[in-house]
Amino acid sequence: MLYILVISIATVIIILANFFASGNLELINLLYLSIDTVVGVIAVIAWDGLMAFLIRRALPMSWFGPGKKLFQVSKKEKKFYQDIKIKSWKDKVPELGGFTSFHKNELSSANDAEYLKRFITESNYGVIIHLENALLGFLIFLIPLCSAPSIWIPIFAVNFVLSMLPVFVLRYVTYTLNRLYEKQIKQKN
Repeated sequence: MLYILVISIATVIIILANFFASGNLELINLLYLSIDTVVGVIAVIAWDGLMAFLIRRALPMSWFGPGKKLFQVSKKEKKFYQDIKIKSWKDKVPELGGFTSFHKNELSSANDAEYLKRFITESNYGVIIHLENALLGFLIFLIPLCSAPSIWIPIFAVNFVLSMLPVFVLRYVTYTLNRLYEKQIKQKN
């Protein structure tokens, strides 16, 4: 719900800032700026969804499992998350695991190595998907209606922030998940 509110408020601010900055205070200009901005917002959301679908379906699970160096979270990185008080706001970040039928908003079993492996794998997929969303959202400038920098740059900026928050949450959580997983593997052997 928070994300919908942030996106809605940001959209209105972008429209109004462009309208008043244009110097053309005619209603038709407001309408055109509204259409251009809403098209940009819809485009970046569609891009994010498409890329999430493609990454999740096209890349093998083996690339995202526990122990992959790319996904290791250092103690220094974990401290960064603690410094930004992630525990106080992480539950406000939407968890969209329902699209893969694996919700990551709570840990169901800390003693099941297979469950932990799946949780880590799904979290690592999420990290890559959200990083891609954050970094490549600027491509909406290619859409003629929202190619004005005063439209696509703020949309990109909002998308960047809203995409990086889940990256932080997922990385913070996988630090502990990896330790739990390693513990379960050691107990099995």
